[in-house]
Amino acid sequence: MVKQFRKGRKSRSAARFGARYGRKSRKIVADMEERSKASYECPQCGRMKVRRAGTSIWRCSKCSFAFAGGAYIPVTSAGKSVTKSMKRTMEIE
Repeated sequence: MVKQFRKGRKSRSAARFGARYGRKSRKIVADMEERSKASYECPQCGRMKVRRAGTSIWRCSKCSFAFAGGAYIPVTSAGKSVTKSMKRTMEIE
């Protein structure tokens, strides 16, 4: 007999699309939504209270610190590399 699983186990939040748009597109949407709705660490107070307020706007619910970041995650890989190169430049000077 075939083992039954919970409905929507694979499709997660993208289950609302049903069988439309293809498996890969639904998986990408579900991953993006999980990352954007997660809590992140605040650069100001250090608590895990940063939530997405809007596109590229992130706000800490504890200290009300707001900052610009990536569209779906607060710190992008491009932003990390720019910060690293700026720190290196400041050390040289």
